Amino acid sequence: MAAWLALLISIAARAAAAQEHPALKLVLGQSAEETPAPARQDKPSQDDDFELLPPEKPPDPDALARQAELSQALSRRRQLLGLHQWAGFATLATMTATVVVGQLNYADKYGGGGDTGKYRTAHQVLAYGTTGFFAAAGVLALLAPSPFEKPLRLDTATLHKVSMIVATGGMVAQVVLGIVTAHSEGSLSQRDFALAHQIIGYTTWAATTAGFLVLTFP
Repeated sequence: MAAWLALLISIAARAAAAQEHPALKLVLGQSAEETPAPARQDKPSQDDDFELLPPEKPPDPDALARQAELSQALSRRRQLLGLHQWAGFATLATMTATVVVGQLNYADKYGGGGDTGKYRTAHQVLAYGTTGFFAAAGVLALLAPSPFEKPLRLDTATLHKVSMIVATGGMVAQVVLGIVTAHSEGSLSQRDFALAHQIIGYTTWAATTAGFLVLTFP
């Protein structure tokens, strides 16, 4: 009886050890597949990998070239218009002096001043200087590129252009009348030419001043 009891205890001990060691299960006839497999970590799905913003398109070479050309044109326009402004200052200053000295010269010759001619040379020099500055300002304005198309409307730029067109016509007439008046010395018509030269001179000065003021104090 004691022998049977020892045999039962031995079999029970072997069964308990087989539960803790899978290798012993094979010895006792148990399948290794019954052992629980380790937990598998799921890989993140590719569907979860998305961007909130669409990918940026590569820059267009033609668009970059146009942008560079536009930037260069604007830079050139700023430089030329800056020089145009300085030429405008010089034009207005010399033109004002020309008008004043021209009035003195007219009074000296036709207003009972004795026709001494003391203002004649100064008036001629100032007139040449004014013409040169006026022409330079006009050329600089024409050479300044305009990359944007502007619709025709009444604004300060349009008023400036209209004033300068009137002033340009006056400057051309002044040059012609100045030459004609100088070559009419001794004739009765000289005073009439000189009076027309004086009136157009004031008109030209007024148009130039208006064109200057509309851009300086818009």
